[in-house]
Formats: sequence, structure tokens, C-alpha cells
Amino acid sequence: MDEKQPMVKKRSIGNILLIVICLIAKNVQANQAWEKSIETLIFQGQYDRAVEALNKIKQTFAPTSKNYVQAIVMQANALKAMGRHQLALDLLLPIVPIIVQCPPEISVRFYNTLGNTHAFFYEYRKAAQKFERSMQIAKKAQSQVLICQTLNEMGLLYSIHANNEKYARKAIQAFTRAIQYARQIQEHENHFLAQLMVNIAKVYARNSIQQDSNLKKTSLTHASRYLSSLSDSYRKGCLLLDIAGLYAYHKLSDNAAEEYKIYNEVRRINDSIHDNSLESLLNLRMGGLYEQANQYNDAITLTQKSVFYAQIIPAAHILYLANWQLGRLYRKTGHIKKAITHYGNAMEHLTPILQQIYHSDLTQKNVFERKIKPVYLELSEIYFNLAASEAGQLSPQFYTNSIKNVWKTMDKVKSAELEDIFDDPCVAYQKDDKLQLDRPLDSTGVIYFIPFPGQPGLIIKLPDGFKHHRLNIQTEVFNKTIYRLRDEIPNWGLFESDAMQLYELIIAPIYNDLKKQNVQTLVIASDGAMRMLPFSLFLNAEERFLIEEFSIVTIPALHLTRLGQTNRNTPNGLFCGITKERKVGNLKFDALPRIAEEIKAIASVVPGDIYLDEDFTVSTLKDNIAEKRYSIVHMATHGEFGSIPEKTFLITHDGHLTMNSLEKLITQTRSSAIDLLTLSACQTAIGDERAAFGLAGVAVKAGAKCAIATLWSVDDYASKQIISDFYSNVYQKNFSKAEALQKAQLSLIEKIQFWHPAVWSAFLVIGNWY
Repeated sequence: MDEKQPMVKKRSIGNILLIVICLIAKNVQANQAWEKSIETLIFQGQYDRAVEALNKIKQTFAPTSKNYVQAIVMQANALKAMGRHQLALDLLLPIVPIIVQCPPEISVRFYNTLGNTHAFFYEYRKAAQKFERSMQIAKKAQSQVLICQTLNEMGLLYSIHANNEKYARKAIQAFTRAIQYARQIQEHENHFLAQLMVNIAKVYARNSIQQDSNLKKTSLTHASRYLSSLSDSYRKGCLLLDIAGLYAYHKLSDNAAEEYKIYNEVRRINDSIHDNSLESLLNLRMGGLYEQANQYNDAITLTQKSVFYAQIIPAAHILYLANWQLGRLYRKTGHIKKAITHYGNAMEHLTPILQQIYHSDLTQKNVFERKIKPVYLELSEIYFNLAASEAGQLSPQFYTNSIKNVWKTMDKVKSAELEDIFDDPCVAYQKDDKLQLDRPLDSTGVIYFIPFPGQPGLIIKLPDGFKHHRLNIQTEVFNKTIYRLRDEIPNWGLFESDAMQLYELIIAPIYNDLKKQNVQTLVIASDGAMRMLPFSLFLNAEERFLIEEFSIVTIPALHLTRLGQTNRNTPNGLFCGITKERKVGNLKFDALPRIAEEIKAIASVVPGDIYLDEDFTVSTLKDNIAEKRYSIVHMATHGEFGSIPEKTFLITHDGHLTMNSLEKLITQTRSSAIDLLTLSACQTAIGDERAAFGLAGVAVKAGAKCAIATLWSVDDYASKQIISDFYSNVYQKNFSKAEALQKAQLSLIEKIQFWHPAVWSAFLVIGNWY
């Protein structure tokens, strides 16, 4: 910073904890001391230190003691805050048998923690059961405090679905009942009551139950007034910052007057308590408010202070937000180099805490789209604009470097998104031959579509270098075209006009370059709404589909694509299918009578093992994949690809198979990836762009070099034709996978009853196309 920094006393929390741990080792009666120390760490976001300290603290207690259980619960909460929910669950489940011996306050805290851990895994019924158990214990103990805590947990569970009015009302009812109990608690400093008031306001923020904004404002006013009666503390300051944020969300304050008033109160509080974390958060929020008012110099000064105090703690989550804010501010003021530096700092602080951000608050939706992706997209656009600048035009090396920086930045965000979709921090890690940016690709063009907020952009990797251009359309208008066409195509609707417009926007500006360099295969890395639509159905002025000129491949990202050699000489397949009607939970799946014919036709081309209907079970897959080295796994069954893990699965005879389970079956019994994973006849419910990206990432997740899948349900006769032709083209005629699918699709286009793209364009080659 250019300005003189204020003097700050730096805390040595680690040293304090070591002292506390030593005291506990000598005197178990120091119970309150260690709990308060751990709570301080957790409250200030020092989760890793809390976990480390609790590992030592647990060793001082007997494994059946209440203090041991208390330490386990606190450690589980710290792990959950870090996004490590499975480890938290692994800690909690083994001590269920000893909870009966614990006093009510520890039992209730245990079951509430276990309940919201189940909620993270979308096991809402289990979560509700644990909260009901907590309520039984709390009522039996006649404890208003414990009843209040459990009602709050129930309210938070309902809040996960607060966009649904039914659950939003249930959440508000639970919080309201909790407030009634909280008012009866004889505590001088009842921060919990204020927290409950804020929780109700957060539910209103996510559901328009009450259209009267005065009532929303009233709920915040009550919370603010109650907080004013409490003594100054870090928690009071944080709750006030939450309230200020909700005023902004509801747009309830005129000219940000209420927000300024609250921020001034938080400033007064911290002048008395001198908390670095609160100081950092306050300056961050105020900097954001000045940014909205276009007072950029003041905003920069405040945000720099936020960075300074966050570095003292240190607090990665604040550092990422503050550096992102500085990146935006410097970009708006034309300081591009400084902007790039701070965006880079933001990503550096963001990467280690991605899981923490995704899972710290289950009631928050679209976290990736709101808090993660914009950081990368904004930096990418800076590099994109640099490539288009005069400097880029004058210096070929400057141009190439700028384009590569766009590409690398977008690859990073796609890795982060796959981690979020599959809830797997390791999903983007590839051990074998990855497709590198500088790798020459003969007769191949790679197209990166980037949904910048104003106008979409394209980056094209050609055999002789890179090109880029902006689409001559606003992103909002472009997205409407995509969604309209996506709705029409599967229903055999009209498509020609929109398909021609997309061709003119995306392909026409680069067509001459593609032909000049003899490009025969287009590799597409889509983003945004464009993920929901195959490029193959684009239509030129002569009414020829793009697939008639180029074979087309889909990849999630360059670095997520395995190349390597495929086994063409001795292929060995595992062919599974469901031909009969199946019901899983409340979902009913129709019979697929042609599946048996499809698999029989494939098996005549590629040798392998066949398992249909009753023989197609999870245990069959597990046993066979473990014992035999299949190069092909073919599943002709219904399935769904949603935007969250529990909505992504394949149907088996004995239930369903998630992508996590499929990955474990394939990767834990093999030293190398399978060559081909085919998902045929799937009812792929691609209702949004995240689900479509999850489909594009299925090969990555399942440990396969290549996958064949569909963007929507397809006539089973057409599916049988395309799939069987594909296998014949690959394993008998020795075409690449991209060419094999292209020829199979062209064979249907030539037939008058199957020419419509609803029939053939849904099929995708994903990943290694050789």
C-alpha cells in the first residue's frame, strides 16, 4: 500500500493454543478454557488450526468421556467448514453408541451436527431424523436452550429449499418458534436471538413469500435494535454486517443510508474491541459500497486496508474477496497491470478454499456462478481485450501470450466447476497424457466459447496458431436463442432460422481459416448456455448441417482431455443394459425393448461379456471390472445428469449407480483409464448448463479416455442405428471416434424419416476422439 499503515497488534493464536493444550494435559478441569479457545479459532475461520489443536486435545480424554465427544463434535464442525464433510461423518458415526452416556447438552449438539452433515450429502430424511432425536432429548431435559438450538437447525434444513414457498414457510415457522424460546432464556448477552432474527431475514431474501417490503425491513430493524442492546463484540459486529448485506439484497435502503449507518456502528464497535478480522470485513464491505457509488479511489483505499488486516490474521476467504474487489476497481480505473496482479492474488487465495466456499453454507445456492466463476471470467476478459488491443496487433508474441492466458484461466475455472458438480476435489487431476495447449493438432481446430457478460467471445486453436473474435450479439440475446432452440429441437420443432444464426455468428467468421488449414475435426469446449446445444446442428446458407463438413468432438477443457493410445487390436467390452420398465424412488423409467438388439449388434463387432436386466447389477459390475481388463464399458440404460451429485446416476436392475460409484468401480481396480465409456439410451435430463457440463465431464469423472453420450432422450431405434454403426466404424473400419460418429449421424440424415436433428444431433463424442 502507498499510504501509511496503522499500527496493529498481531495475535499469535497458535502459541496461545499450545499453552492451552499444555494446561489441559496437566489439568482436565480446564474444560471451559480449551472449548473457548477452539470456538475462537472456528469463529475466526482458523479451521485448520482448530483441527490440529483438537487432535492433540482428544488424546488427553478417555474415548468414552463427554469431553472426548465434545472434542469430536467441534472437530467435525471445523472439518465441515473446510468442506471436508466425509471426514466429519467418519468422525461422528463411530461414537453414536456412546452418546447415550452423555449429558443432554452434548447429545443434542452431537445429533444436530450429525444431522446437518447428512444434509450436506442430500440425505434430508436422515438429517430430519437426527434433529427429531435432538428435540426429544431437549424436551426431556426441559431445556429451552437446547430446544432453541434444535429449532434453529430445523429452520436451516428447511432453508436449503427456501426458493420453494412451502419450505420457506416451514423455515420461518421453525425460526419463529426458536425466537419464542430464546426470549425466555435468561441471558444478559443473547446473541443467538439476534442470529435467529437474521436467519428469518435470509429466508425472505431467497423467497418472495411476503411482497410487502415493509415487513422485510421490519424484520431487519428488530434485529438491529436488539443488537444495539448488547455489549460490543466480534459476533455483534458480524451480525450487523449480515444485516447491512440483507438491506442491500432487498434494496430496502434509500441511497444506501441504512448500510452506511450500520457500517458506522460496526466502526464504533471495532474502535473499542480492536479485532483484525472485523476490521478487515468492515473495510471490504465499505469498499464494495463505495464501488457501487463509483467512488473508486475511496473504494481502493478501503479495500487495501481490508487486505492489510486480512494478511495479519491470515484469512484466505477475506483475502480472495478483497483482491477480487481490487482487481475490479483497478480494471475500472484503467490500471490493467495492477488489476491482473490482484485477480491473480484472488485466485491464489481462492484455490485452497474452494471446497470451504462451496459447502460453508448449504442454504446458499449457485455459489459457483456468483462467487467463483466471475473471478476467472473477468480476468479472462482482460487478457482477451489485450489480445485485441493495438499492442496485440503489433506484437505476435504479445498476442499469443494473451490468448494463452485466456485459455489457461478458463481451464482453471472449468476444473473448479467440475469439482463443484461432482463434489470431488480430485476430479480434475489427470495422471496420463493430457492435451496441452502447445501440442500441434493436425487437421483439427479447437474452439473455446467464452460467455463474457457483454458479448460472447471465441478463441480458436488452429494448426498454425490462434485466432479470436467477439460474437456480434449481446450475451443475453444469444442465450435466449440457445434456450429457444434447445426447447424446440428435441420436440421436432422449427430450428432452421436459429441454427443458421448460430452458424453465421460462430462458424462463418472462421470458416475460411478452417478450410485453408484443412481442418476436418472441430473440438468444442463450450461454456454457459452453449453447453446445452450441439454444434453439429448449425446450418449454413445452403442448408447443410455443420456435421456434414466436420466431425465434431466435445471436451470439458483442454487439460481435462486424455489422449494416449487406444486399444484397437484387442478390444474387450462389458455390455450392460436394461430392457424392462424400472422404477427408482418416485421416478418411473419406460421399457427399452431395442436395447437387446443394440447390444447384440455391438457384440458381433467387439467381443465381450453381456449382462441384461436381472444380471445387470452393481455387484456384477464390481466383480467383472475388478477381474477383467475391459477396454470398453457400454451401458444401455436410463440415466439422468443433473447439476448436483445426487441427480446424476444410471439405472441398474438393483437400483442406481452414481458417477462417484462408477468412478470407484473403474479407477480403484485399474492402473489405466478405459478407452471408451458409452452411455446409450440415457434419459439425460439436461435441464441447465451445469448439468450439460457434468455430462461433458463424465469421461473425466469415470476415468475414461472417451465417452459417448446424449444431450436428450432419443428414439431407441435411431439410438440402436447410430451406436451400432459407431462401433462398426471404429473397430471394423478403423475410423477415429469423431469420424465414426459423424458417419453414423450422416447415415441417418440421409433417411427422410430421421433427417431432423432431434434424432441424431444429441449424440456426443466426449474426450479423446482418436
